[in-house]
Amino acid sequence: MSSSPLLTNNGILDLIESEGIKSGRHVKQPTLQIINIRRVPANALTDVYWAVLSDGTNSIEVVISTHLSHLVQSGQLVQHSIVKIKTYQYNVTDDNIHIVSISEVEICGDTTPEEKIGNPVSILDTLHKKNSVKNDGDHYFNLDEDDEWEYDDEDKEEPLTWSEGDEPSNFCDWTIKVQRIEQDGDTALKSQGKHNIKQGDKRGKENNSNKNEELCFKSNIKCYHVHKAILSVGPRRSDYFATLFKQSHLSEFATSTSHIPLQASAADSFPALLDYIYTENMIKFSTKNATAIRHLAHYFGMRPLWKQTSAFIRGDFSLDTAATYLSEAIIYHDEKLELASIAILAENIEEINRRTLTNLSPSSFERIFASPRLKCRSRKLSDIVLKYCQTQGGSVDMSLLMKCTRSEVMPSVSRKAALPLLKVAVAGEEKAGVDMSNTHNVLRARCVETCVEEWKETLAKPLLALECRDKNISRILGASSLEHRDLPLAIQVELLEKALCAAKIELDDVKAELLFREEQVEEFMKKGKLSGKSSSE
Repeated sequence: MSSSPLLTNNGILDLIESEGIKSGRHVKQPTLQIINIRRVPANALTDVYWAVLSDGTNSIEVVISTHLSHLVQSGQLVQHSIVKIKTYQYNVTDDNIHIVSISEVEICGDTTPEEKIGNPVSILDTLHKKNSVKNDGDHYFNLDEDDEWEYDDEDKEEPLTWSEGDEPSNFCDWTIKVQRIEQDGDTALKSQGKHNIKQGDKRGKENNSNKNEELCFKSNIKCYHVHKAILSVGPRRSDYFATLFKQSHLSEFATSTSHIPLQASAADSFPALLDYIYTENMIKFSTKNATAIRHLAHYFGMRPLWKQTSAFIRGDFSLDTAATYLSEAIIYHDEKLELASIAILAENIEEINRRTLTNLSPSSFERIFASPRLKCRSRKLSDIVLKYCQTQGGSVDMSLLMKCTRSEVMPSVSRKAALPLLKVAVAGEEKAGVDMSNTHNVLRARCVETCVEEWKETLAKPLLALECRDKNISRILGASSLEHRDLPLAIQVELLEKALCAAKIELDDVKAELLFREEQVEEFMKKGKLSGKSSSE
């Protein structure tokens, strides 16, 4: 709650409700206090002033437009002044930097309070919850999820060396041919199915290599020369190879070669896996390789390495790393990691770097928006969807657009996103061959509604800017093109008709208000004449 009735409750939140310019009597105009003001020299002729605005509970630093500098220089805007913010602009850069600028204010009252009202804290410290998000996976994982693994302690063999390439090193008696698989999209190895690590299914893994010719993958093969004794014996042994080497009747023994297809990140990590088996060195884990290494540990039956990797992932798991883990989890069918990544991203989607969001695959983006943990303001969500659609282009189909913009999660659209999203929705309908013009509560309808509500900014201002012969005025109006003219003619007509009706209603309201004021003036003048007569008598 605000500390004083002079200030607008949650006024700072009103400033950053959605991106874009807010102006006119139909937008929120919070009354706030200036708790700090400072001058920043811009060049030899111009000074820029920054101020900290407060609603008594929250505060934010803003830029004062240069055409308001005279108010500061003349002493009308000073520390602790109470002002009504009438025109302002809020934007968030791709690097998640929040910028608020004010260009029209009304100074409230004849006197300035002597001190700061309330004990406000920076709203950005509240919004940037990154530090409060748990930086370990214990919040999202069950620590008791480990399965029972049989583990026999074996005597350590004398260390030997594995080699790569055509020439094997001394005493190598087995070759592993790793086929590196490159696949477009975010779903990998689905045609191979999930590999069961149980002993009875080891043979099935080898048969999967025969299906590679049916996959539309671009691949290359690397040969690793190893020792059967090292791979199958000792505390770092592979249960997969230990079982394989006991079945000498298999066809692999004719050439002493195993053919193993691996996704790109797993193939890149395979040498590190061999080093782990051959030496006492620990693998250097990172956000990018941890999921692949855990997949290899599970695939080849190496429980100690699997536990080490799981511990690293839990400690490394955070909002900053979740997007990478989500992409890798989808590739390797790691459902628990996938669900945990979606949960943390959905809960904190407003705090995610824009580039991180736009780099997500369409299916990952869809799953985040479908998550029951999604927490985001509706208009902010519309800005995020617009940015994603603009970045991904044709990858966003009508099905994805409808799921991400359903009314349950996005009941309203920001003014900034309304017209561009309307164009995206119409293009999606045309591409899908459907017509949703008569369907209520779809994205198209919400976009049209917002455009009509904000007709001055979305329709009138661009028209005035382009029709104006004065380039300075055109630049001030800030319009370079008429976006609505890219829409089908029927939608243009619908927009302009509804905007005309909205303008007519607003004009009628203004006329009624003027008429009421004229009547008040006439009544006041009559009373003045009567009082003048009575005094003269």
